[in-house]
Amino acid sequence: MTKRRMSAKTRREFVVRSTKASAQLEQRVVPADHVRSEKVERFVTSLRSKA
Repeated sequence: MTKRRMSAKTRREFVVRSTKASAQLEQRVVPADHVRSEKVERFVTSLRSKA
């Protein structure tokens, strides 16, 4: 398989869809009103800045 370039938006949509599917398979549910902690937000931000 060859590498392809994809926009950040497309990659984000793919990750969201994949994460939801994974949670569904594992019978996990994240409440719609869930808010990430400040520590987790900083961690996610640091990962996004590296991409």
